[in-house]
Amino acid sequence: MFTAAFTVSRAQELTVERIKATAPKIKRWGGAVLIAVGLWFIALAVFADFFAQIFPV
Repeated sequence: MFTAAFTVSRAQELTVERIKATAPKIKRWGGAVLIAVGLWFIALAVFADFFAQIFPV
C-alpha cells in the first residue's frame, strides 16, 4: 500500500512539474491568440461597411 501511495504521489509531482514547465509557452500562445482576435475585431470595426456587403445579416 505504501508503494502504491508513493508511486501515485511521485506521478502527481512529475505532472505538476511538467505543467509548470510549459506554462510560459501556453501563456505566450494565449497572448498571441488574444492579439489576433483583437486585431480581427479592429478590422471588423474599421471595415464594417465592407464586411456588411460580404456577410449580409
